[in-house]
Amino acid sequence: MRSLICLAVVSSSLIACGGGQSQRTRDSRTAAALPSASAATPSPSSSKEVCPATGQWSECEVFKALDRAGLAPRRDSTTAAVVLAPLNESGTRFLLGGAQLDVFVYPNAAARERDEARLDRTKFIEASDEPTLRGEATLIRNVNLLAILRSRNDHQRERVSDALSAGPPQASGGTSLPSTHVRR
Repeated sequence: MRSLICLAVVSSSLIACGGGQSQRTRDSRTAAALPSASAATPSPSSSKEVCPATGQWSECEVFKALDRAGLAPRRDSTTAAVVLAPLNESGTRFLLGGAQLDVFVYPNAAARERDEARLDRTKFIEASDEPTLRGEATLIRNVNLLAILRSRNDHQRERVSDALSAGPPQASGGTSLPSTHVRR
């Protein structure tokens, strides 16, 4: 019985170690069978959207702001573009868990304000308002951004509003802060 156990241990060790095959040979065979890392993974520059800080919102800046807030946004692949009458701009839908966020980016704040004035305000509430039983969507606006959030979760409404109300990334104008001197 003891010899059977020893034989089983030795044979399983040989099988696990490749039956005497050298580690270098196994590694080279494994590497040849796998696609190269550069072919399997897109280069960092091609997978990242270039999103310059201009002081205006863009879709990619909205996505980054929501992602930084930990909201795990994903673009709704079932909807090509969101069209909401009476708005002139088409938008993009992001999914945030079970919530939907329709994002409309305008060329400037004045265009956003003109389009927003066309909305029926009875169908929307402000981010700071309590949701009612009618289930109105939450309206979030900032500079050239108009966002409509459909969520009944107060915590999520607050997080989305905070992420988008903080404002778009500002362009660096080369202005530096005044130097400070530390007294010793």
